[in-house]
Amino acid sequence: MLRGNDGKLGASRIWEHILSTEVEHIESDGDPFGLLKPVGTPIEYYARLKKYADGKHTSQALKNLHNFIFDLESGLVECKSSEKAINCREEGNEYFKLGDYETASECYKKGILIAEVDSKEAALLHGNLSACFLHQSKWTACIWHVCLALRLHDDPQSSIGKRLQLRLQQACTKVGREDLTVLNECYEWITKLCEGAAPLLDSEERYGFVNLPVPKFGRSKKLKALSSRLVVHESPKQGRYVVSEGHFKAGDVLASEPSGGWEKGEIQCGAPAADELAVASCILLPFQRHIRCLACHNQLESVGYVCPDCNGAAFCGPPSCCFSRHFRNGQFIMPQWHKDECRYTFLLNSIGLGHLCYRLGTLRGRHLLQPDREVSLDSLVDNYEHFPSHLEYGLTGWLCGLLMGRIGLPNCGDWCFRMLHRLQCNVHAITQINTAVSSNYGLVGMAQERIGGGLFPTASFINHACEPNIAYQFTNGFIIIRCIKDLSPGDEILACYGPHFRYNPDMGARKRALLEQYFFECSCVHCDKTQQLTTLSPEENDRWCKLVEKIRSSKTPLSTLPSLFKRLKRLSDPTTTMTPKPSYGEIADEISFGLFKEAMTTSSSEARKVALYLTTESCDFVRTRFGADSIAYAWELVKLATVTTAVGESNNDGVKATLQRIMRSYYGEREANRILDLISDVF
Repeated sequence: MLRGNDGKLGASRIWEHILSTEVEHIESDGDPFGLLKPVGTPIEYYARLKKYADGKHTSQALKNLHNFIFDLESGLVECKSSEKAINCREEGNEYFKLGDYETASECYKKGILIAEVDSKEAALLHGNLSACFLHQSKWTACIWHVCLALRLHDDPQSSIGKRLQLRLQQACTKVGREDLTVLNECYEWITKLCEGAAPLLDSEERYGFVNLPVPKFGRSKKLKALSSRLVVHESPKQGRYVVSEGHFKAGDVLASEPSGGWEKGEIQCGAPAADELAVASCILLPFQRHIRCLACHNQLESVGYVCPDCNGAAFCGPPSCCFSRHFRNGQFIMPQWHKDECRYTFLLNSIGLGHLCYRLGTLRGRHLLQPDREVSLDSLVDNYEHFPSHLEYGLTGWLCGLLMGRIGLPNCGDWCFRMLHRLQCNVHAITQINTAVSSNYGLVGMAQERIGGGLFPTASFINHACEPNIAYQFTNGFIIIRCIKDLSPGDEILACYGPHFRYNPDMGARKRALLEQYFFECSCVHCDKTQQLTTLSPEENDRWCKLVEKIRSSKTPLSTLPSLFKRLKRLSDPTTTMTPKPSYGEIADEISFGLFKEAMTTSSSEARKVALYLTTESCDFVRTRFGADSIAYAWELVKLATVTTAVGESNNDGVKATLQRIMRSYYGEREANRILDLISDVF
């Protein structure tokens, strides 16, 4: 059995260890099955690999894998840990003492996920979490977790029990239910509490509990995901690609699609709701599973239920629609797709895209994800002939098929082998907007955070450019695609697969990255060799580095910083010049943050003044480099508004209007309003 450096099983690296061991073993054995060379058709290669993996010639590590899987199924590998749960609670207590209730609640939620269900430690964690919610005025969440804590505590007359009872009375009074004095009555009331779905806007459709924007001009009759004014073309050079046949304005919705794609025709009776299947067809990254619901991917307010057998599944609590969907007759109904992977979570966490492949395979095996969807997953390009090696994909596909067979589904390792190639070239990173507030200085920061991965087949038709004209938004397993520039008939719809010319000006590096993962050579306008950015001369580079060193020096007087930055600024143009790291904007941001902290702790008016000046400089740099309509500029505006408010210089009405305009173009009115509500204190 493989072990990590600490002597315990290293779940995140166990499959990596097996793969590297197997490569060494095959090499030392002379590769008799021809697995190290990408020779033959996919069917021929996988047949050779399966014969090898199922036979007697493998390494001992792969042989031991069967015993390890049996141990996982038998519960011999403990996923819950009282010791780790206690550590989470103690860490949360430290944040609680500092008044950082948000971080404290995250620690308690993580502890609840890994604590033994119905244990004393779980009771303490629920109680501590309820205290956070009380301080945050989140009354229903507080009531729910007090109820759970009291139901787990044996002695309601103990000091802890009495504190919980008092907390319950306080929260019930706040929601106008002073009459709920008996625990069981309170528990029954809150389990039936359900908030209604958000009202539909004129341009939306409802799928389950999800309000989904309809593409402008209505949906295409050929491909439901796309606007009726978009069309898919195909050519030998570009493959399938999407072109506009209409006029679109920045912010218009071009497409919306669930993970796994749209069903053909009407959804059949007895099939899961479209929103349930959309989330089921995605995976949530392991580090997100204590703060997001596994069944809807929304951020957890309260924790309604955690899986008793693994540490990778937490679900929404009341009054969410998600909780009401799964809590029936006093029991929480676990989604079938989690049952299919629960015992293997420890192993699945280590196989990367293989986890998503296994999920799609089990949904397919249970006939929930039909193969004859509008755009079949099997029809997506896999670039099989371009992969330098197939061994990793072959063994991972074999493992997925093996696990599927263990739960009574057909072993479709050959399908998984091909799907892994398709995922490598087509999977989308699912992101959400994350808001972080510095507990010490009140600075608000916003950024896109990766939370999971999914396969959106129609969206995969959209080709790459290093300067895209669309943006993605993800909500509950759906993708929403908006144009961020005006489009005319004949314009190709272009996404950014990762390398963006403004973030990565090195054309060669961008082209290598795209070729390595997606197997094409980018020929967009910014990869044209005639359009390269200039670099500093050796003398200018030396001056740049010396100026940065002087700016960072603690011996440099505050009063000289503006003039030093002006000299630095004259050395380059943010749109045409590649400079050494840090860039002008990055060094301005770095120094302004340090001065802002100084201003907040010492009340230095000079530090406040220079901090505001440099924050403005950083913001102007980003606007010039990335554009006045870019999301990067929007994040800088949030930072500028925060600093402006903190130092009490002026109002931020103009900043708010610009921010709202950009947010609506990228995320639509509903999400833009949600984001602005999160940061309302700075306006």
